[in-house]
Amino acid sequence: MKWLDDIETAHAEGFDDLDGRADLPGQALAESRHWARTLFAQGKSPYDAACPVRRKVHRATKAAPDFLRHEYEVDDLRLSIVEGRSFALVIIAQSSLDVLALPEDERAAAISRVAAALFHPVCVSGGVCFRFPARIEEGTFFSTNPDLDPRLLGAWQDRLDAGIRGGELIFLAYKRLPWMAGFADPFAWLREGEAIDRKPRFRFPFRKSGAKRKRR
Repeated sequence: MKWLDDIETAHAEGFDDLDGRADLPGQALAESRHWARTLFAQGKSPYDAACPVRRKVHRATKAAPDFLRHEYEVDDLRLSIVEGRSFALVIIAQSSLDVLALPEDERAAAISRVAAALFHPVCVSGGVCFRFPARIEEGTFFSTNPDLDPRLLGAWQDRLDAGIRGGELIFLAYKRLPWMAGFADPFAWLREGEAIDRKPRFRFPFRKSGAKRKRR
């Protein structure tokens, strides 16, 4: 997944601690708080948690976009939420829930229970209907709606992804509203008025390489 690759790049470049919410641009903070209320169940978001929340940021570079990270505990689960402008990745520490240590026939139910507890009822109303594979193991990814391209979502609740990565249970929720056309620029979120001069990540397949034409 491109989102996971971007997060890995950001971790390699490093995150900076935030002393307070005021260190975030006002619009970015408003968006983050809005999506926290939208995606998570009452009392489970990083802005509603009863215990302290540690926040860090990765400000966009040429290699990786803006990310805001929240680290806290809720319901005996240690959570790390890496929030981009277009998605929220929820990572549950293996030390607080080791899905792969459970018997195989109990893993799917455990994942569904955690999702139902953490996410807004609108997202998981009627139960969390992940399309689980035959076996849930390291590197397994699954979704509530795997046939729907995330870029074509009508609304955020149309698809919730999950999987096991590095032994940890992760969830991926998309910040998508019905009136949005595509996703917002992930490199222009935590730096007000400052553009990132990014190098192209790919070449167009129809552009041929060769010597440049001389100007007459």
